[in-house]
Amino acid sequence: MAGRRREIGNQVPTYTYAAQYEFTEGPLAADYADSYGMSPHVWQRTVLDDWLAVDRDGVLLNSLCLLPVQRQNGKTGVCDPRETWGLRFRNERILHTAQEYQTSRVAFDRLREKFGECRHDINAKYPELNRLVDRYTTSANQMILDMKDGGHIEFRTRGTGGDMGRGGTFDLIVIDEAQSYTDEQDASLSPLNSAAPSGSPQTILMGTVPDPRKPHKGEVYMRLRDMAHEEPYEGLCIHEWASPEVGDVRDESRWFEYNPSLGLNLLISGLRKDSKSMSAETFAREHLGWWGGVVSSIRPIDKALWNACCIGEADARDLQGQPVYSVKFDKDGQVGSISVCLIPYENRVRPHVEYVDTWPLNRGIGAFIEWLMDASEHAAAIVLDGKSDASTLYGKLVANGVDEDMLILPKSYEVADACSGFVEAVRSRELTHMHQEQVSDALHNCTKRKIGNAGGYGFDSDEPSDTTIAESMALAHWWAVKVMREPLEEMRINL
Repeated sequence: MAGRRREIGNQVPTYTYAAQYEFTEGPLAADYADSYGMSPHVWQRTVLDDWLAVDRDGVLLNSLCLLPVQRQNGKTGVCDPRETWGLRFRNERILHTAQEYQTSRVAFDRLREKFGECRHDINAKYPELNRLVDRYTTSANQMILDMKDGGHIEFRTRGTGGDMGRGGTFDLIVIDEAQSYTDEQDASLSPLNSAAPSGSPQTILMGTVPDPRKPHKGEVYMRLRDMAHEEPYEGLCIHEWASPEVGDVRDESRWFEYNPSLGLNLLISGLRKDSKSMSAETFAREHLGWWGGVVSSIRPIDKALWNACCIGEADARDLQGQPVYSVKFDKDGQVGSISVCLIPYENRVRPHVEYVDTWPLNRGIGAFIEWLMDASEHAAAIVLDGKSDASTLYGKLVANGVDEDMLILPKSYEVADACSGFVEAVRSRELTHMHQEQVSDALHNCTKRKIGNAGGYGFDSDEPSDTTIAESMALAHWWAVKVMREPLEEMRINL
């Protein structure tokens, strides 16, 4: 193995931001946890200090706290002392949520180890803590502990719901497994401590690097992390252990650099096992905190900006120009979508995009051939994309007499250019569209998918039709803009 290994993991975050302060309850919380056999590591004490930094009136200074750290490093080992301190000495109302039931259950059980299994638990490990318990309430997806002096904590499972917390009021909200925290969930949970009874609201997000195949599930976490790096503000704090590159994943010294609990509770034998079974990028993401495989700004098209480009149906029908059609097939060959972009005859008029239709491919591409044969008579170009289906459609159209110079098969980097150009045109209001509810929903649902290694991206969604609608519109717009900017003869792609 390259490099020199440490005895224990790096206790200092590779990136941190927190406002300066004079007072913190962190050391008291750490010592209190220590007295009950759950002593925090050095790095966990550092995080606690910032989380529990207070002004002279005891008001928490950091209302939004982020903890991106690798799996099995002990995020609960920071959160448990914070929650216990809040229950015992700040009389807080606390909501702890996780994406999976098992994660919530582990956190709840850890708290219960200290406070006992029930009220008047004769077998409680710490009778003095058990005497503070008023009651436990448990159900399928939530577990609650109420304290006699007013402290209250709920452990809930977020799952796929968006209304799991409406109606409650809390001081502290903990978002565990933040890599799966969505905008819809945030809309439900974030306001719950806006009127914190203590007058001192705090939200903590803890998690790992989101799955790049499902970035929409970590959209809030990614956005806030970007903010913490690019535009941090007073009241926000972050503690992160993250590698800027994949690098040599077999270099064990790097494992210690980005895993603060390695050599403490995290076993190096476990990382050695994973380094052999995982791809380099997966290992870097899971164990080195590498975010390079995840594209940020995951919802590329803002709904308000898209709506700002809308014109009335009557105005749209009055537009004069030549159409560019596009067909986008999804990667699994389930559906294909057709869109059109009108090249205006008047120079000062913006290109106009519309969605035509989406058809399933379970009966082949015959419907596309028939439709495009008619459309080709007046089209400036037809752009086709989508692996083998696009190539097959290209061949069928040529065989049926469509001029092959009219047919465009974009390369992957050109698809990336089309998508980024489409996003920029929406942001700068350099296109128009007629309101179509299906398009508005599709664009809002789309996230980014990485294309190549130069920062390019396309669109992605759980629904194949959303992806094909978005990219078909982007491709039609892309070629229309090219036609508007330079003579058509100079732009033909070498097929």
